[in-house]
Amino acid sequence: MTAVIASRAGKAVVLIHGLSETRNAWSRQQAFLQRSMNVLCYDVRGFGASPVGAGNGTVQQMADDLAQILSAHEMASAWLIGFSMGGVIAQRFALDFPAMAQGLILVASSCTVGRSGQAFFRQRIEQVTHGGLAAIASITQADARGCFSMGDEQLVAEYQQLRTAAVRDPGGYLNACRAMLRLADEPMIQELGAIKCPSLVLAGELDPYCPPRASEMISKAIPGAELRVIPGAGHCVHWEARDVTNDHILEFIERQHR
Repeated sequence: MTAVIASRAGKAVVLIHGLSETRNAWSRQQAFLQRSMNVLCYDVRGFGASPVGAGNGTVQQMADDLAQILSAHEMASAWLIGFSMGGVIAQRFALDFPAMAQGLILVASSCTVGRSGQAFFRQRIEQVTHGGLAAIASITQADARGCFSMGDEQLVAEYQQLRTAAVRDPGGYLNACRAMLRLADEPMIQELGAIKCPSLVLAGELDPYCPPRASEMISKAIPGAELRVIPGAGHCVHWEARDVTNDHILEFIERQHR
């Protein structure tokens, strides 16, 4: 898996992007965070420069990928900051590799998939299975626009471009969609009580994909987790409310290290 790390002494964080994105989705957080800590960004299996390989359509495999990346960079443990699908990977990682998870910050994420989510992923799996990259390009335009609530057309256009360029192999997109769809039959919520590391859950008030109630489910299931809902923001809360999101992330991490 391709990764980029900005090195400096002290705390370490890993940024895990969402569906149909690359590590570049964290540009608004990486520069801010690396002022005071090590920051590792990587492309999740099947996106950007990371090939899908023998993808088995499971979040467990994606979490194992991350464990291998941390080991390759000689990082014994790190804070995990995951957006949407990246938050799912972070939760799975904390469950499967608890000694390597210093803490979690879950941005606009979920721990299960309801009926609307199942329909979402099944429809996209069918479209991409038959339409390939052309179908992904079409899907991306609408899905990317749906991630924003504040009407900033420049942000929407930038995000559409990022998502369109993120997928070079339809198999990578399909692998990720299948992994997310499995949450319908294999939800993580019953397991989250086993997570013992400090956890912050951030939600956008107007997020249609992972609404605040999804974040509330996570925060109630993880012992001691804190929930913060950012007013007026949609799914891409870390883009629309960059400064507020960054401040929440930094304050929470710094508080745990006092």
